[in-house]
Amino acid sequence: MTSRKRSSKKKISPQSSSGNPCTNEEIVPKEEFEVEQEEKEAYWDALCGSITPPPEVFYTTRPATQLDLILSSRTSPAYLKTLREFYRVPSGVVFRVPVHGESAEDPPEGFFTCYEAFLTRFRMWFPIPEAIVCAVDRFELSISQLNVAALQNFLGVLILSYELGMDLSPNDFEGLWSTRKTSIDYSYRMAPKRHMSIIQGHTSNAKGWFERFFYVRIDGASIEENCLPLFRGKWNFHRVSSPRPPGTCLLSTIFSATVRSFGIPSP
Repeated sequence: MTSRKRSSKKKISPQSSSGNPCTNEEIVPKEEFEVEQEEKEAYWDALCGSITPPPEVFYTTRPATQLDLILSSRTSPAYLKTLREFYRVPSGVVFRVPVHGESAEDPPEGFFTCYEAFLTRFRMWFPIPEAIVCAVDRFELSISQLNVAALQNFLGVLILSYELGMDLSPNDFEGLWSTRKTSIDYSYRMAPKRHMSIIQGHTSNAKGWFERFFYVRIDGASIEENCLPLFRGKWNFHRVSSPRPPGTCLLSTIFSATVRSFGIPSP
């Protein structure tokens, strides 16, 4: 490792005869290190294995393509390919861009609707974990009926449970939140129950997220296989809200002492 010293720190000598301490300032060099490229790559390999360091652009860039204004989705095949590569989506997960006459509310048979924001805002991973599938099923919703902040809350609590060594059940998720309608028909957000605000600093102001969607094939690559029968690809337009029980004592006691910020900066 090589180092290079630069002058950036001041040291003030004792007061001069004039009584002004600013007249006798002495510049003291401050050490700053410059790491060789080979050492950077060796450190990255040790930290991340065989993953190569990312380029200087740390967010996805949308290709300049002409979108078909007739289509209901603003997602392009080129950008969908970029998302797949950037977020390292497994090759077995099948994405499909909507065609004329298709919508987010009515995905084709064997597919479910996914939004670009599910990847760009909080990096949803595949296959979707069983705990998330079971929780969304308990709320009688399709995963694409949740807004961005709602699903981010789900994943944030799931990650926190991993860190604490806890296994979450659908009852635990029910105890944390109740559903509230959004400005989009049949779309829902999760409102925390009293003393159950676990995740703070989640994504807000995700403008236009509903307009950028695509389809994901429902199979063992996109959903954990043991919960495929529970997964809802189609939207539930006849859901009836009902009172839910309060959270379990164990969940509220542990999580209330571990409030976590789960915000991820937008690109």
